[in-house]
Amino acid sequence: MANPSNSTGDGIYRLKSVKFRGRECNILLQNENGPCPLLAAANALLLQEKVKLPASSIRNNVASLSDLTNVLANFAMHPSEEGAAPTNMPAPQPVTSSSSSFLLDELLKIIPKLQYGMDVNPKFTDGITGYEFTQE
Repeated sequence: MANPSNSTGDGIYRLKSVKFRGRECNILLQNENGPCPLLAAANALLLQEKVKLPASSIRNNVASLSDLTNVLANFAMHPSEEGAAPTNMPAPQPVTSSSSSFLLDELLKIIPKLQYGMDVNPKFTDGITGYEFTQE
């Protein structure tokens, strides 16, 4: 069910300014109730200052699915170029190997689908580590 105060249409997310660890940050709000791993991932990276939204999104106080996909894809391809890397950790290296390229291609196909949730099929007979492979 859509929340009329936050709803802006499918694939458009309003921004909210919050205070986090003593600084102002923008986070993304859901446009409908329900699971949204895309927003969870984006908000976690925004709060850690590992990614930044485009200036036009901040100026307009909304981000599109395209904006989020581009920001997350750019972070996946060039993790050391977006935002500030923590000073106590080495910066991640860009993707270079062919197996990493395959995984990156798969990630880029999945990112837009994350706005609808995730398909996880647990295998209850295998305990907490059991799950079945799904396309997503």
